[in-house]
Amino acid sequence: MVITEQKKLEEILRFLEGCERVFLLGCGVCAATWGTGGEKETREMAARLAEAGKTCTGWVVTEEATCDVRTTRRLLKQHNAQVEAADALLVLSCGAGVQTVAALVDMPVYPALNTLFLARLQNLSVCDERCRLCGACILAETAAICPVTLCPKGLMNGPCGGYKDGKCEVDRERDCAWVAIYERMEALGWRERFLIIHEPKDWNAARHPGFINKREGAAAGGAR
Repeated sequence: MVITEQKKLEEILRFLEGCERVFLLGCGVCAATWGTGGEKETREMAARLAEAGKTCTGWVVTEEATCDVRTTRRLLKQHNAQVEAADALLVLSCGAGVQTVAALVDMPVYPALNTLFLARLQNLSVCDERCRLCGACILAETAAICPVTLCPKGLMNGPCGGYKDGKCEVDRERDCAWVAIYERMEALGWRERFLIIHEPKDWNAARHPGFINKREGAAAGGAR
């Protein structure tokens, strides 16, 4: 799940300076689940903007993810009159959703949220980052624990000399990723795998912006 947080109203109003009429679009997947851009939050944002003197021409929350071009295009067409009546669109979704909307309309589009990270959702209040989207997953070699994400230094071969009592040198409240990997390997009877030396991380697969065309079977950096 992509984790987001709402921007402060003061920042949003700064974006919207000179825009008196605003249409709001929320995301019905990640932002709705995390409580930053679902129906409740989008309605509340419309009310806050009204209190600040803005006119809300309408609002809607996507049933699918806002970053889905097909469904978002259809939804914008269904609300075309309200969209056309606005001076700008305010999107309550991750950055990918904001950019999706911007590609579909010829008017200013602004983000209402900050995009934080890709997370494991423990419950509706607690989550933690679990994936760096590096493009070359090594979980099969590290007992399904990612050192690229969970080690602040991104070390590929065991803990650094600063770890102590199983805790990270950078954050003494956090478990050392490589200690966790060792303990899981030992529990699985894979202790010998811990001695395998890994090559330095190849970041070529993490080229940005990413692009994939499944019909052509190609994945590469660079927008199309």
